[in-house]
Amino acid sequence: MSMLTRCVLLCVGALCAVSASAAGFPSGPVHLVVGFPPGGGTDGAARIIAEKLPAQLGQPTIVDNRAGAGGTLGAQNVARAAADGTTLFFGTGAELIINPVTRKTAPYDVLKNFTPIGEVGSVSFVLVVPASSPIKDVPSLIERAKAQPNRLNFSSFGMGSTNHMIGELFLSRTGTKATHIPYQGSAPAMTALLANEVDFTFETAAVALPHIKSGKLRALATPSPKRLRDLPDTPTLRELGYQELIAEGWMGLLGPASVPSDVVERLNAALVHVLELPDVRERLTARGVEVSPGSARQFRDRLAAEQSKWRQVAQNSGISLD
Repeated sequence: MSMLTRCVLLCVGALCAVSASAAGFPSGPVHLVVGFPPGGGTDGAARIIAEKLPAQLGQPTIVDNRAGAGGTLGAQNVARAAADGTTLFFGTGAELIINPVTRKTAPYDVLKNFTPIGEVGSVSFVLVVPASSPIKDVPSLIERAKAQPNRLNFSSFGMGSTNHMIGELFLSRTGTKATHIPYQGSAPAMTALLANEVDFTFETAAVALPHIKSGKLRALATPSPKRLRDLPDTPTLRELGYQELIAEGWMGLLGPASVPSDVVERLNAALVHVLELPDVRERLTARGVEVSPGSARQFRDRLAAEQSKWRQVAQNSGISLD
């Protein structure tokens, strides 16, 4: 085989590979819609992913912040977009699951109005109390809550927030009652806890860890399915006998309903590849995200389970944001 023939065959093969990879996928930039302003945790994670996707898709990726209504406006924007794979939602359980199940007039259903592409990762929470609290462990917390119903209180990022729902799940599964005190975000909720204005909360591990390490907070347990790497001595609630008390936050990528299966497969393969890059894992881990790449089907199964769980919690606790 001559050198010229070999070069021609190599070029043809390369062109065929590019053509095959692009089949069924429209040209033009891919928009990752985020339902929150620039600079937040979800936005930061989305930008890490968006930075690496072009190398896999062969097209630019743009982060599009559509903030408003707790992330709902961004999600609605994607639900109404063309189902060609160029407009995707980089979202969390808060706006995709919890917001809809706590409203009778929800603008969308995650299983009906979206196409799951893939999970990005989980966000762990920790049950914490002030270091000066007489509550030393989960059994003593439950004992006090049962002895004096609604006397203890717990803080959250806001009514219907993820850690509010985890708190309600905890009360339901342990048969206890406590008073919920919502704050406008994580920072004021943490300030109140550190000032002993509230008795306990479920805080993200990333936010709670520095205060635990400095001795200002005491970690009692985590609702994650396994112990946290940075808190190896802190038990899971499941270890303490509460088998159904498992809860995490999560991030994932979704498209509008009816995205073609070949486009879903291509997007999922690109996402999985990006999530397996060492520098991406390192950067996401630093933000408190435990990377968990998987198939679109696995992500859909998780969405279905999460929707069922949080709908039941909302109904049992009477949470309605309408």
